[in-house]
Amino acid sequence: MTQRNETSETMSDTDTSDGFEGYKFRVVLLGEAAVGKTSLVRRYTENVFDEEYKQTIGTTFATKDIDVTDTEGSVRKVRLNVWDMGGQSTYRELRRQFMKGASGAIIVYDVTRPETFMAMNNWFESFKEVCPASPVIISANKIDLADIRMVPQEPGLMLRDWFQAEYFETSAKTGDEVNNVFTRIAEVVLEKALSESKSPLM
Repeated sequence: MTQRNETSETMSDTDTSDGFEGYKFRVVLLGEAAVGKTSLVRRYTENVFDEEYKQTIGTTFATKDIDVTDTEGSVRKVRLNVWDMGGQSTYRELRRQFMKGASGAIIVYDVTRPETFMAMNNWFESFKEVCPASPVIISANKIDLADIRMVPQEPGLMLRDWFQAEYFETSAKTGDEVNNVFTRIAEVVLEKALSESKSPLM
């Protein structure tokens, strides 16, 4: 696992000089500030959780190599390059730059803050504007805070149907469903890549 700040000029999803032989996919995490995007990435890649909130400045990324079973039962080596983007509006143009070429997105909201749920459509549309064919997964985060939860499951399921996206309820603090979110996005983008590689050339 590696984590560091990057610019688009120094990072390539297709760079083979590192010796990794497998499929590489860039997945972006989107959502309002402080919904827990960085915490989800750190829980997934490092299995740690930091109680203290630290604002993401610009964009950071982490990588994780996993084995993914495709629809035919074959195990494929996959490297996820997970890009964690600051949710502040000042990073809007930077986000557009980093969204380009993304294989998929995980869009996150905080179940204790309805305004982060209300902003989900903006995030979805901004991603689809740049990556119209790339799949999306919804993460309703911070479900460990059940006593102050303000967005119940039902609106999330409506959002799932509206976006035609899969929906997970996650907790970066406890780890609930975090691995499943990233495993599922890896499965979906791998399946898409494999189907496209089998399609006849137009």
